[in-house]
Amino acid sequence: MALAAGFCSSAFAQARAPTPSVDELAAKHIQARGGAAALKAIHTLKMTGTMRPGGYDVVMAFDETLARPGLVRINATLQGLTVVQAYDGTSGWQIQPFQGRKDAESVSADDTKSLTEEADFDDALIDYRAKGSTVDNLGSVDIDGAPTWALRVALKNGDQLTYYLDPDVFLTVRIVTRQVLRGAEVFTQTDFGDYEAVNGVFFPMEIASGPKGSSVQQRITYDTIVANPVIDAALFSRPAAPVAAH
Repeated sequence: MALAAGFCSSAFAQARAPTPSVDELAAKHIQARGGAAALKAIHTLKMTGTMRPGGYDVVMAFDETLARPGLVRINATLQGLTVVQAYDGTSGWQIQPFQGRKDAESVSADDTKSLTEEADFDDALIDYRAKGSTVDNLGSVDIDGAPTWALRVALKNGDQLTYYLDPDVFLTVRIVTRQVLRGAEVFTQTDFGDYEAVNGVFFPMEIASGPKGSSVQQRITYDTIVANPVIDAALFSRPAAPVAAH
């Protein structure tokens, strides 16, 4: 009962307090992540763990590598076959062995947009003006019965990301992404949890995502996150096509 009373007190206090501005909330969020200096001191990231694809009863080995400015490679391996998606700073590419394709191929413009957003490991609230984004303050919004501060980020590529921040610690608990994919409006919900500090910056170790309103979710659990490992830039480059035999 003491916990419930404390929760209610916190909720009422938030209700009475004036709504913070976008910049105040963004500043609190940056500080909660670890501060601007600590964030900018990270130039590369290597994250490893497991992934459970939505709707499939399998566990895949999973790793994601990021590097400034805006490079990303994602690997997911099952039974010796590795799915790859990557963005090299200019274009996106993939390898889809489970679809019978073992050579690298280009991804669609829509998938490239998603990869460029994934490559921004500072997150969209940090330096949003410099990125050409705008942010609207949606005020206090309940998420699963708990209050959050909601900020809707309009990216210059046309996508929208609504961040839901914990009102006490100002870390992200949920992002709802609105995209237009192949002409249709699509909403994706991503939940974040189990934050841990890496080089003074907090990262979520548990990520669950799927279509908004659906119980089918992809779940990623990170075992390790390493900041500033040495990364060969060739990792992000599309492999050359094999030479055809004559």
